[in-house]
Amino acid sequence: MENGKTKKKHKLKMWQIILLALVAGIILGLIFSFLGGRDVSWIAAICDFMSFLGNVFIHLIRMVIVPLVFFSIVSSMAELKDLKRLRSIGLKTILLFTITTALALTIGLVWVNIIRPGDGVVLSEAVDSVTVTEMPGIYDTLLDLIPTNICEAFANGSMLQIIVFSVFVAVAIMLLGDKAAKAERAFKMGATIMYKIIDIIVLYIPVGVFGLMTNAMATYGTSILGNIFKFIITDYLSAFTHLLIVYVPLLLFVAKVNPIKYLKVAFESWLVAFSTCTSMAALPVSMKNAKNKLGISEETASFVLPFGATANMDGTGIFFGLIVVFAAQVAGVQLTIGQMASLVLQATLLSVGCAAVPQIGLVIGTTMITTMGLPVEVIGLVTGIYRIIDQIHTATNSTGDLVVAACVASTEGTLDRNAPAYVSDKKECGLMDGKVKQIAAEAKE
Repeated sequence: MENGKTKKKHKLKMWQIILLALVAGIILGLIFSFLGGRDVSWIAAICDFMSFLGNVFIHLIRMVIVPLVFFSIVSSMAELKDLKRLRSIGLKTILLFTITTALALTIGLVWVNIIRPGDGVVLSEAVDSVTVTEMPGIYDTLLDLIPTNICEAFANGSMLQIIVFSVFVAVAIMLLGDKAAKAERAFKMGATIMYKIIDIIVLYIPVGVFGLMTNAMATYGTSILGNIFKFIITDYLSAFTHLLIVYVPLLLFVAKVNPIKYLKVAFESWLVAFSTCTSMAALPVSMKNAKNKLGISEETASFVLPFGATANMDGTGIFFGLIVVFAAQVAGVQLTIGQMASLVLQATLLSVGCAAVPQIGLVIGTTMITTMGLPVEVIGLVTGIYRIIDQIHTATNSTGDLVVAACVASTEGTLDRNAPAYVSDKKECGLMDGKVKQIAAEAKE
């Protein structure tokens, strides 16, 4: 007690702990590097142990990904209750989320191939052994979405096949109605359990980051620091490019509103999402502003925004493309146009279909790298700075939710273009306020 008041203890947040683990790993790894690195036997032994700590983290992520995707997709789709709700507003929303995510991925792939943050950290021992899985043609790709053996798909971690099967299960539950109520509750509980497992794994992240970064710095020295910074720049540049060449035109030509005025109001949600790294934290702000300032009908806002908070991952989709190409560049492998096109398709479906849980970018990114036969160790190079880039991911996701909501409302004819956000100047604001006061006075009379 101090002056009759209890002194509050400052508790570090998880991202702060991860950042400290990152810095500690870099410092210890650099010390080992200056002392001779893996050429010294006792340092090599310590690095092997640090690599083991990091690989535990990677294995934990790979352990949870398949059940996470399966349970989360089935439970979220089954909550719609009625297939009719997928029509009109639902179909437009899903279509726009899918298109914007695919465009975000494409933009990310363009920038990562221009800036090439993975160059200069070539894993020489991996170049000869890495063989990127050849991507099938368009017909084979579409046909391969349908699993011939779902047990095999689960065992092999074939994510696209698992997503398709999950959709069929969800649709069947909706069609069965009350008969499948117990199954719906079971899937919802399964999803809740998977989210809790993710929460548990997140607690281990600082240990994994410390191990991975110590081993990486001891092995490769200071050469990778510049590449990590370039990765951050690439991610942020991709996000802002997406805002300018995707969101702004959508607001101009589909929603038909002033993008500057619209985004000025949306910035509040952007800031909350950026600060907290969770779309759910920004959701109440988005809902309030959508109805009170942006003229989006309650029906549209109530469907699009909550759905977008879990399904729309434009920013995270950018990361999926970046991390795969980054891994290829680090391994000294050049991806073909066909492979990158297939990457866009796969990552788009995974982005829209996966739940918005903490560190989900790392979870899916690890899976995609493994699926393509690239060295999963590169995850260790970005895990420590994931909080920094996840901020722009989440902020982009939240902004995209509001942009899509405006587009859907506009095409449905329910967007109020006389909403406060679209008033052109202070004079009009004054006139509007005057009218409101006049109406209120008349109502009292």
